[in-house]
Amino acid sequence: MVDAFRHVRCSPVAAVAAALILAACGAADGAEPSDTAVAECPAADPSDATAISDERAAVLVGLSEADAEHCATELGWGWRVGERDGEAFALTADYSPSRVTVTVTDGTVTAIVVG
Repeated sequence: MVDAFRHVRCSPVAAVAAALILAACGAADGAEPSDTAVAECPAADPSDATAISDERAAVLVGLSEADAEHCATELGWGWRVGERDGEAFALTADYSPSRVTVTVTDGTVTAIVVG
């Protein structure tokens, strides 16, 4: 059987770059960095299952995109990004009263629409 990897060579620069990329993926002990604390999400409301009010949706404005998505998921809301840093995304035209569409600017939710 021929050793398929016998002639593969890796430059020292590529090896160091790969090691740095892998090292940046997380802490050695598997702990999350302390600056990744998730914002406190509002309490679930049974009415969210049928329709999210504009007032309820507005609680996500000002949160980071990751925190807002986390909270929307925890609350059982549908989630999608309609615009990020001025780039609008193609969206379906259907209306869903249990979904939010957010605008994100520099990683922060700046606007939200129910539907």
